[in-house]
Amino acid sequence: MALLIAAVIGLLCGPVCAAERTTIGQLVTVAGAPSNQLYGYGLVVGLSGTGDQTTQVPYTQQTILNMLRNMGITLTNVNVMQPNDVASVMVTAEVPAFTAAGQHVDAIVSAVGNAASLAGGVLLPTPLRGGNSQVYAQAQGPLLVSGFAVSSNGSSTSTNVPTVGSLPGGVIMSVGIPASFAEGGATRLLVNTPGYQMAQQIEDTINHFLGYGTAAAISPGEVDLNNGGSASVKFLADLLSLPITPADEAPTIAVDAQSGTIVMNAGVELGPAVVSHGNLTVSIQQQNAVSQPGPFSNGTTVGVQNTVVQARQGRAEVVYLPKRATLAQVAQALNAVGATPADLIAIIQALKLAGAITGTVKVF
Repeated sequence: MALLIAAVIGLLCGPVCAAERTTIGQLVTVAGAPSNQLYGYGLVVGLSGTGDQTTQVPYTQQTILNMLRNMGITLTNVNVMQPNDVASVMVTAEVPAFTAAGQHVDAIVSAVGNAASLAGGVLLPTPLRGGNSQVYAQAQGPLLVSGFAVSSNGSSTSTNVPTVGSLPGGVIMSVGIPASFAEGGATRLLVNTPGYQMAQQIEDTINHFLGYGTAAAISPGEVDLNNGGSASVKFLADLLSLPITPADEAPTIAVDAQSGTIVMNAGVELGPAVVSHGNLTVSIQQQNAVSQPGPFSNGTTVGVQNTVVQARQGRAEVVYLPKRATLAQVAQALNAVGATPADLIAIIQALKLAGAITGTVKVF
């Protein structure tokens, strides 16, 4: 049923959603103005007994000692310090292009020790650095955690992931991250999904609305712009808002091998093919028995293990897939096989090897 629902969603939204109200700005990224990723290491305090076990996570204890030392507090006996309301965390944030000093952005806080939950915790001031090790921002504040974990007497239960929380607006930029997107009077557009047809279509659309020579596709992933020596905000705003109807996506089957999720877009076709599916179950059991010696044989009683092997072959399900079956028919036929998600993945890969399926199978 899950496969059928996913496939039908792809059938309904594939050609319609792609062509409806799509703009060039949704298909490209302006070169020289990317988003930037920041990271930092910090402490979350105020946890209700769900923090790191400092005897097992020495770097949490060392971080606490360093923080107290910077505040003029020195402990002579650190062995007595075993707090369970503090957790070491990594703070990550993605900063949009052109974010200036003083602006607020969101962050994600993740435990790096053995804390059971970050719910109710407060992040202490944490500097965030870029890939060049320069500090660009500082994060602090109370966390929002959607999950929870409870344990008692060896039993525990949890919902979602309580060791990851969000920090909405908790990052304040210290300095702006520079961006250069119009060097030499030219601007480059990077195609989000590179392709010869897509790049040429973007060039034709821009030149149609703004005049020949405004855009030139120099590769499947890049379209160069020229606006007479300047790339003003208005020019880019008008250009990125131009309507465009991209070509249909190439037939693709995405397979998540971990969860067994399979998603196909509208270009996938099958047939003709015959799929036979059956299950072979092998059971191996050991039965313990006792061997008794004969009378007056001076023997000893010993234990004996008897191994019993049983094999059972399930009834094969045979499904015929007609030529050029629609996506809905593909989903219905595969569901009729009655296979598990792992079996469906194997069936799709076998169909691809047999040449009975159009499209690229991507396993991730």
